[in-house]
Amino acid sequence: MTKKITLLSSLASLAVLSTSLTAAESDLQAQIDALNAKIEKMEKVNSYQNKQISKVNQQSANDNIKWTIDYRAAYDNLNYKYLDDAKKGDGTDDTANAGETYTNPALLTSRLWLGMAASPFEGLTFRGQLAVYGYWGAENTNETSDKSWRGSSRPHDWTVRLREGNFVYKFGNDWAVPMAASVGRRPASMGFLANHRDGDARPNSPLAHITNMEVDAAMVMFDFAEALLPGSYLKVVYGRAHDPVAVGSTTPYIDPELADSYDGPVDFLVLPMSIYNDGQSNLMAQYAMIFNSKGTRISDGKIKSAAGTTHMGALSYQLDGLNEDIDFLDSSTLFASAAATMTDPDSGYEMLGSTESETGYSFWAGFLFPDMMTDGGRFGVEYNWGSKYWTPMTWAEDTVIGSKIATRGSAYEGYWNIPIEGKNLSAQLRYTYIDYDYRANTTCYWDDPADKNLDSAQDIRLYVRYQY
Repeated sequence: MTKKITLLSSLASLAVLSTSLTAAESDLQAQIDALNAKIEKMEKVNSYQNKQISKVNQQSANDNIKWTIDYRAAYDNLNYKYLDDAKKGDGTDDTANAGETYTNPALLTSRLWLGMAASPFEGLTFRGQLAVYGYWGAENTNETSDKSWRGSSRPHDWTVRLREGNFVYKFGNDWAVPMAASVGRRPASMGFLANHRDGDARPNSPLAHITNMEVDAAMVMFDFAEALLPGSYLKVVYGRAHDPVAVGSTTPYIDPELADSYDGPVDFLVLPMSIYNDGQSNLMAQYAMIFNSKGTRISDGKIKSAAGTTHMGALSYQLDGLNEDIDFLDSSTLFASAAATMTDPDSGYEMLGSTESETGYSFWAGFLFPDMMTDGGRFGVEYNWGSKYWTPMTWAEDTVIGSKIATRGSAYEGYWNIPIEGKNLSAQLRYTYIDYDYRANTTCYWDDPADKNLDSAQDIRLYVRYQY
């Protein structure tokens, strides 16, 4: 009897314990459910907050427009010497200037570039730049004859102009050949090799030997760095350098003279390419074709006619660090470049005073080395040579006396780039001398190089520059 009572008591205890456990389990499950509900709610709140943060970042924080400043004040002493038998562009005697020498002892200029950049998300970037480039005492009037491809690259008035405005969209980062696309206005000046003269560490992509101008164009880039050679890429650029629209006419944006092909639009195709770049050796090339290049119509002597096609090509090489064991040579840079241009006039037209296809050649070399007096200062010497028909696209300023790169003859240049306060404040002292063998290269393709005008030109320049 006692055993039965004990057994019943144990069973009762187990029952009570089982009930308690069931209740505890139920309570625990309730707590777990409550926690899950809280976590789910927190995740929703977190997701909402992330979206709000992203919107705020896009509007103000991470993706705001970032501005840069590049201000330069320059002094130039200019000198032009005309030939004793100087000719005008039409080949007649230049009786007003022959044998004369003209000097401007002090041309004072200021140039301001305001750069802007924004990236709303990875892979998409906008870049812009506003430019003002005027000489001291200039009248603030637009020169309507000035072209957009040099509007902010030569000094004249104090009008603010758009020098750069384009977006770059990169895609296919996991592809063997990633790509990028861009449309807009770009400063295709200060390109490869020209950057050294102003102490800019990074050049723009075009080869300065045949391209130094501002362009409106679309671009597709193929990055071959992983698939082929280190640093290799190809850009395909198509744009317009001249449009003959008559805005003030009764038929806006239609030029009636287009009917006889007197002044057609000028388009261009440019293929800049990096062949190899390991950080020490840099080899680049470029091909360009200009459609409807300007020239002279033989039937009536009209210049600036759509006269034919122009081809250009260049191969440029730069070596940084000539000898690692010698500090002086390790901080030195040597470069050389060869280029050619070829004009191909249509029937009934002349280009560069010829009805035949003509080829011009050019060579450019430079050497930069430490000044051994300042921290980062460098001396540079450069030499350019061009033949009779040498005519590149270098209409933006590389010197205020005219493009030394486009010289038909020899150009000699020496400069000293001086850092005053790191990269923010610098100065330059430069001397350029041009010895002309043929006509100064100041027009597109309607002048005859045989109609010589200048004997020589020289420029002594001093500038200070602030960058931030």
